Amino acid sequence: MINDHFNNTLPNWVSRNFFREEDLDRYAALSKELLITPTQMMLEFCDGGRALVDRYNRDKPLWKAFRQAVTQRHTTLPAWQRDVRIKGYRIESLVELAVYRRIERISPQTISVMVQPSVRESAVLARADFGLYVRGKPTLYVEVVGTVTRDGRSVSANAETLRNAIEERLLRYVGTAPVEILHIDEVCDPAVLTTRLEQAFARAQTL
Repeated sequence: MINDHFNNTLPNWVSRNFFREEDLDRYAALSKELLITPTQMMLEFCDGGRALVDRYNRDKPLWKAFRQAVTQRHTTLPAWQRDVRIKGYRIESLVELAVYRRIERISPQTISVMVQPSVRESAVLARADFGLYVRGKPTLYVEVVGTVTRDGRSVSANAETLRNAIEERLLRYVGTAPVEILHIDEVCDPAVLTTRLEQAFARAQTL
């Protein structure tokens, strides 16, 4: 028999008494701002998100119950997604998905976006997270660093083990191809992400 205790949903009356309504509403508001339902790691960089992590991320069942309570209270949230395919290519993380959805929402009509495009200028087989295309021509690549902040801090001990691979991935652009690099803390601040992407759109159209 399959052990499905993680899938149990708390009755509404339990959720109402156990979880703070303001916490449920804050998570829902952050989800709508980010265009995705953020992970605990992403919440660390959101306004008011750290308090949610501190209260409800003590173990997996509690966090799952919290998210179920949010969904029961707010039925129009973005779907909880980890494996998303767009135009035949897999979005690797929710951090990348947040960037893609923001690009789709605010990019000018003169720019189209490609998911996982080949980096044509690279001497080895390589793909970027996204490519911005102007008049059908790739002009700017976008790389999303979902485990490192803009000041170079890894978000966890596990993330630190990925640093060498991330650095190698980014170094391939030096002197070769134009790229915009977005870090997790930038992605988790909608105002900052919007500004960075607008700068990228302007740059893409002048290259």
